[in-house]
Amino acid sequence: MGCFISRKKDKVAVVFKRVGSDADEETFVAAFKRLYPNDWLKINERWQLEEGNTLPGKKHPMQHPDVYMREMYRNHKPR
Repeated sequence: MGCFISRKKDKVAVVFKRVGSDADEETFVAAFKRLYPNDWLKINERWQLEEGNTLPGKKHPMQHPDVYMREMYRNHKPR
């Protein structure tokens, strides 16, 4: 799949700076969608493309957009 969001780490850092490092997943996801609507659109478009190109009965490597955002939160949350 590769990385299709440019400067993802920087953008995630900006979101955490806005909402605070103790923000929950829902707050983080809502802030990301509000601050970076074009990237949220890219995530959804990419998922739909993968979904449409996958043969019946097979799985594609990309997670559902909601799961993708939760993983982004968990992987980049400041400790």
